[in-house]
Amino acid sequence: MTNANYESRRFEFRGENNTEYYDGDLELLSTRDVDIRIEKSLAGEYGIYKETSRVGLAFRRSWSHIRNDKTNLTVFWFLRRGQITISQPGGRYVVNPDECAVTRSDKALYMELTPDADGVMEVMHVVVPSHKLYAVLGDNVELGRPFPTSTGDLFLAERVFSLLFEQDDQVDPATAEQLVDTLLADVGRTIAGLSDNGTRRCSIADRRVADITRYINQHFANPDLNAKMVADSCGISLRYLCHVLKKSDLSFSHLVWERRMTTAHDWLKDAKMQHHSISEIAYLVGFKSSAHFSRMFKMRYGVAPREFRNSELEAASGTAEIDDTVN
Repeated sequence: MTNANYESRRFEFRGENNTEYYDGDLELLSTRDVDIRIEKSLAGEYGIYKETSRVGLAFRRSWSHIRNDKTNLTVFWFLRRGQITISQPGGRYVVNPDECAVTRSDKALYMELTPDADGVMEVMHVVVPSHKLYAVLGDNVELGRPFPTSTGDLFLAERVFSLLFEQDDQVDPATAEQLVDTLLADVGRTIAGLSDNGTRRCSIADRRVADITRYINQHFANPDLNAKMVADSCGISLRYLCHVLKKSDLSFSHLVWERRMTTAHDWLKDAKMQHHSISEIAYLVGFKSSAHFSRMFKMRYGVAPREFRNSELEAASGTAEIDDTVN
């Protein structure tokens, strides 16, 4: 985008029906040597943008824009070069390279994006429908506040987002969307869990629960999985395992059966798994008895496994009922 086509092209990144980004007033902080490049890659419902500029930019989203625009989006800004200043009713923040900040379409803001000493500003922003983040991000996150991306989950997320952007149409859109879903859940939890001094609030008990859950998720298909096995693998006593789970309002059996049931639920509606009988899926998720699996599934979802599979696959493909010998 050069000075000649800046005015005519600056709205293109909003996409079809202006729904892929929120509206606002974009201004140049200098009219000399305008050199702005905005590239976009899509991962299902998500947009990944790379913006490079050799001129300072200012962006304002007012309450008038919010009333007229009515988009409901959250944007993660991963800054690589330059500096971003974000001013909102809650405060003013400065974002530096290797930091990330969050903005939302339902909040007024003013941003200045400034090139570095070499005259380059580079930022990647990931645009997310806000409803995808309500469960993990809530309304308590300090919008505009910088979070470090040099280590941990945010470092990993930034690298994977970059790979998805670079590969673009080489990655299956459904696979890319699932990957972004998982990354955003981790990013949301990381940002929500950061304390005032920039460190994650994570107690020893929290880490133990994470260890226990991780082991269960890795070994739930083992029909002989039990609490003592998990406690031994995590290097804690069975009594302490029960204590830390109870403190978090969890139980060992709930974690195991919930993982088994949700996995079976996903596999039964997956056309790629229909070559497995229902009894095979029962054993693959850790049940010793297909009859026990059928009872648990119907109790959990209100429908027998075969009925659920047939209705889901018919809805997806319009094919006739799948003949299966196990209820």
